[in-house]
Amino acid sequence: MLSSLKHASRLVGGLRVGSQARGFASQSFTLPDLAYDYGELEPSISATIMEIHHQKHHQTYITNLNASLEKYADAEAKGDVAAMIALQGAIKFNGG
Repeated sequence: MLSSLKHASRLVGGLRVGSQARGFASQSFTLPDLAYDYGELEPSISATIMEIHHQKHHQTYITNLNASLEKYADAEAKGDVAAMIALQGAIKFNGG
């Protein structure tokens, strides 16, 4: 049991806990601009739908990833392994 807890506390969403994880937790991710204009997919997909999808839907993933990483860094600083493990799903889901 102890070895599985030790292993779980070292891996978070494929990221190793320690200096690498703290590096991710201390940075803020931003939504990249699209390489094309929102209207370039018309008439198949409207510019309005593309804008909403990019600026609202995808931005939500970025916002939630940053929040999860911040919570992870706080949990790590406190040595709260249970919270670190609980945050793995949110980090993996929102960070891909």
